[in-house]
Amino acid sequence: MLIVDPNLPAATALARIVEPDTGIRTGPEVVLCSDFSTARSRLRAAPPELLITALRLREYNGLNLVYLAAGAGLPTRSIVYTEANDAGMAREIRAAGAFYEVRPHLPKVLKGYAQAKLPPQDRREVSVYDRRRSGRAGGRRAVDQPLNV
Repeated sequence: MLIVDPNLPAATALARIVEPDTGIRTGPEVVLCSDFSTARSRLRAAPPELLITALRLREYNGLNLVYLAAGAGLPTRSIVYTEANDAGMAREIRAAGAFYEVRPHLPKVLKGYAQAKLPPQDRREVSVYDRRRSGRAGGRRAVDQPLNV
């Protein structure tokens, strides 16, 4: 697993999510990179099973790494994350064959990405509102309200 983020403490926090808490390593090897050129050389030398990259990597962006892996035919699945939800960027990332996540949501789903057999690409439609994220107002349905008799 290759995690690329210019903010090294944030990348380290993501790595802790997928690394096992025991002293015995049973999870994937996690490599951290803070810049595009190091990540590019790591990607070419030993293609990881999963590439997790921030979209903004100073003068480059994480999507360049996705295109590089796809162009070289590497067996790498990719997740590109941004700071805020951007439907246009999500479509572009998914068109490149990568999964799209938002940074605040990534820690919640990262372990699932790391452990699951992933489909070829993310097919979720980002512009559709996810009702699971909002609570119900008052906790009652309209049919539960008492009748005015």
